[in-house]
Amino acid sequence: MTCAAANSSHPRIAIAGAGIIGLSCALELARRGASVTLFDPNPPGRGASWAAAGMIAPAFEAASEEGVHPRLFDLCLESAGLWPDFAEQLERESGQSVGYAPGPSLAVAADEATAKHLDGILETLQARALPGDRLDIAAARAIEPALSPDLCGALRLQTDGHVNNRAVVSALICVCERHPAITLENAAAPLHSTGSTLAIDGHDLLLVTAGWQSAALKVSEHGKQFSLVNWETALDEIDTFGGQMLSVERRADHPDTTLRAGPIYMVPRGRELVIGATMEPGRTTGMPNTDDIAALLSRAATIVPSLADARIASTWSGVRPGTPDLAPFLGRTRQPNMFVAAGHYRNGILLTPITARIIADLMLGETANPLADAFAPNRKLPAQA
Repeated sequence: MTCAAANSSHPRIAIAGAGIIGLSCALELARRGASVTLFDPNPPGRGASWAAAGMIAPAFEAASEEGVHPRLFDLCLESAGLWPDFAEQLERESGQSVGYAPGPSLAVAADEATAKHLDGILETLQARALPGDRLDIAAARAIEPALSPDLCGALRLQTDGHVNNRAVVSALICVCERHPAITLENAAAPLHSTGSTLAIDGHDLLLVTAGWQSAALKVSEHGKQFSLVNWETALDEIDTFGGQMLSVERRADHPDTTLRAGPIYMVPRGRELVIGATMEPGRTTGMPNTDDIAALLSRAATIVPSLADARIASTWSGVRPGTPDLAPFLGRTRQPNMFVAAGHYRNGILLTPITARIIADLMLGETANPLADAFAPNRKLPAQA
């Protein structure tokens, strides 16, 4: 990598990490004329991208969530608005359905704390003149009869929907494999240092999209291996949040609507209903656990009683990468030829289209989205405030 080549309108770009973020960034960059190599020693899209439930939920995730970046809701809303065209183009180019459903979804409360969270969401929506309806339980059950009559409130969230994240990953892989300007390498990015700068032979720029493993990427220097965090300390701020999920065989008395209830979500996906998720900070191994899965299903059954005797189809786990303000790092690092798009927490699927656009704008020297600066890796984080 060289600074001179980095100024080219058609640079050669190496991407470390082939999850949904890396794949979508590769495709956006290639569509704009760049030559891209995706490096990942693991199968493409099989990390957090595969484990997710495909939530596209700007209101529930960011409108009234404590501790989040103050502009995260704006970023989520803008990305949700990109999803219809993003899904349509991906389906057209791949010939595969991605299961995009724009919503609405229902957020329900089984206790007072969750009801207050819903109040906060509604206040934010109303302040921005965005759609959102408060429903009593009778009205909510008219939309989704599977809901328990004992719930204490609900919101209809017009902005919140879902997509089949696994289908999106499969479609992205298909399109990337076909694209003449994209190469997928089933290997770690061969990073090495020349003096104080990073290099990958044959490439001008580096984009790091390896999620929670970004800081652990290795750089060769003088015959030894060092962590990439030595070249960009912000990567060390990306923490891990393990999560366990399950799916059950979907029956006629199970939900047809995407549901949120505190930490619980339920997403209809064909013949299965996906249910998640535990939240386990610092956890990366030892999942899923039978007792945890049983507890998760039991909590879901308080929202949808018919799930009490549901037949479990599968269980799995994943690791979410999160920053201290639960918003992604997007942009150039202190290394002039190195960019990062990582730390998306629970919003990796939702933020896929906007991330790809912002990164492509920045890496190719085009006019950047006004939101880009707010999510730069060098921003002031809560612990530093």
